[in-house]
Amino acid sequence: MNLPRVGRTKDELLLLLVSGMATVVAVVFAREAAPDPLGLWLATAAALALALTGLFAFWFGGAARRRLEESLHAESEAVRTLLSAIPDGLMLVRDGEICSVNRSLCELLGYEREELLGTRAPFPFWPPEHRHDVEAWHADLVARGELTSELTFRRRQGDRVRLLVSGCVVDDHGGPRHLLTVRDVSTSHRRMRRLTELAARDPETGLLDRREFEERLGAAVRRAIQSGTNVTVVLADVAVHGRVGDGVFGRPEAHLAVEQLSRLARAGDELARTDDGELGWILPETDTAGGVEAVARWRAELSEIGGVRLTAGVCDLASSGDAFSLYALADRALAAARRNCPGATEQHVQAVLPAHRAAV
Repeated sequence: MNLPRVGRTKDELLLLLVSGMATVVAVVFAREAAPDPLGLWLATAAALALALTGLFAFWFGGAARRRLEESLHAESEAVRTLLSAIPDGLMLVRDGEICSVNRSLCELLGYEREELLGTRAPFPFWPPEHRHDVEAWHADLVARGELTSELTFRRRQGDRVRLLVSGCVVDDHGGPRHLLTVRDVSTSHRRMRRLTELAARDPETGLLDRREFEERLGAAVRRAIQSGTNVTVVLADVAVHGRVGDGVFGRPEAHLAVEQLSRLARAGDELARTDDGELGWILPETDTAGGVEAVARWRAELSEIGGVRLTAGVCDLASSGDAFSLYALADRALAAARRNCPGATEQHVQAVLPAHRAAV
């Protein structure tokens, strides 16, 4: 905050000038009109009194000015301290120019106060790729008078940060000013993403749950169709010492199997718990034969864990046509494997051909 300089008032200077002129006039008049020593002495004393009056007025006026300056300076420091203590960033813009910022804003954006004061739009913290959005927000603020939205700003180091920006238009004698408060919401966004991710996980295995699996399967199918590639789904029962279904994932051997399978997943593969004792895989850029080979590798790795058996059904997009059919046909192949040979792999083929059991 810049204080206006409090100078000598016009009244003080005029009083000093008048008293000086009166002193000169009084001395000249005394010499001309008072030839006797007593009259000359009285006239001179009156002139000196006028001069001293002007000097005292000038002195005490200066003291009052200094006290006023000190009071305004103390008030300015108090306001600056108060603004610096506010955790949100504050910025005051007048006529498109930043005229005041607080410490929190400087720390948030990584700029020094002097680097921001006096700058005009586009401000240095506006990302070039988001400039249109920020300009539109300011135009909307002028039209509405108050506005709160999330905007992306650029820190001095170049990284982007998502901020909650609230603004209001304040009218004063110098023209309208924009008062903006800025709050970092990137941490809360990361927390929300983490909570969303945890909500999509099965609490017992830590894998994706069925709902998230189906959503990601739909996304994988859309990507495969757009790129002209294939995608395969594997559904598998995990049995521990012959036990299947409910309660299987509570066994230590099943936990070891899940950990082992998670390590075997490729980048882009999705592994989920789709039912009691059932796992699901999404294998991008893989056909049915590749899915069968993958199950064989997984089964070989799980052989090190005693008592664990894997029964699987496999289907690819080329044999199904869409995400819903892909999941349903993989589930049908799994049901055939359960019925025909637990511990084996069944793959779905075109409807004109019967399903057959893959070599294990």
